[in-house]
Amino acid sequence: MPTIDIRPGLSIAYEDDCFAAPWTTPEAVVLVHGNSESSRAWTQWVPHLAGRYRVIRIDMPGFGASSAPPDYRWTAPELATDIARLLDALKIGRCHLIGAKYGGSIALQLASDQPQRFISLCIFGSPARGVGPGNADKIRAKGVRQWAGETMRARLGSTASQAQIEWWTQLMGATDQRSAFGSSSALVTMDLDDRLPLIKAPTLIVTTQESGLQAVEAVKRYAARIPNAQVIVLDGDSYHIAAVAPDLCASHALAFMAQVSETRGAD
Repeated sequence: MPTIDIRPGLSIAYEDDCFAAPWTTPEAVVLVHGNSESSRAWTQWVPHLAGRYRVIRIDMPGFGASSAPPDYRWTAPELATDIARLLDALKIGRCHLIGAKYGGSIALQLASDQPQRFISLCIFGSPARGVGPGNADKIRAKGVRQWAGETMRARLGSTASQAQIEWWTQLMGATDQRSAFGSSSALVTMDLDDRLPLIKAPTLIVTTQESGLQAVEAVKRYAARIPNAQVIVLDGDSYHIAAVAPDLCASHALAFMAQVSETRGAD
C-alpha cells in the first residue's frame, strides 16, 4: 500500500482504485472505516464504486499499515484533521465522503470542519454521541481478539453467516490494542451535536430497524440537526450494516451520490 507521512510520527496508508474510462476525470470518494478495522473493510464496495469514481480507502492512524504517535488520542477532531492532511497531500480538493461505524462519526466531524470540501456525505451505522464504556472496558480486560469474537454477532446481526463472523473477527482481532482501546475510549465522550449544523454537504444516513447501537429515533434526531440530510432505515438488527449488506449499502450510496452530482450540474 502507498503510505504518506502526514506529520511527525504519523504516516497514513491508503488504497487508490479507479476503473473508470481513462479519458475521463472521475470524482473521488473517500472511505473511512470504523474502530479496529482497516481499508480491507471496504473490499466488497470497491467493484461497485471504482467503475465510476476514484476510490480512496484509508487505514486510519494506528490501524492497518498506518502509524500513530505515542500521544495519539483517536478523538474525532484529531482523526478528522489528519484525514484532511492526507487529502491535501493527495491534492484532492472536492470529493464524496463515506464512513461506517466510528468512521462515519469521524466523517461527520470532518464534513463540519471543512464544509465546502465535500460534495456529498454518506453515513452507515454511525453515532453522533458517545456510546458508553463497554467496549473500552472489554478491550482492556480481555484484549482485542477476545473482545472482537465475543461482540461480533451483536455487531453484524442475526443474518450474518459464520464465515462473515470469522472473517470480521480476524480483521478486527488483529488490531493493535492501543489503537482499539484509544478509539473505544474516545467514543465514550464524543458529542457532535454542535458540529452537525455546520455540515453543508447533502447527507445520507443509513441505519437499521433494530440496531443494537442506537434507536432509529436517535438517528433521526441527529439527522434533523444537519441542514440537508435524509435517513434510510433498513430491515435488520446489525449496526455494521455496511459490512453485512455491502451490495445494498453501496447501491444506496451510488444512487445518492449520482443524485447530488446531477443536482449540482443543474444549478
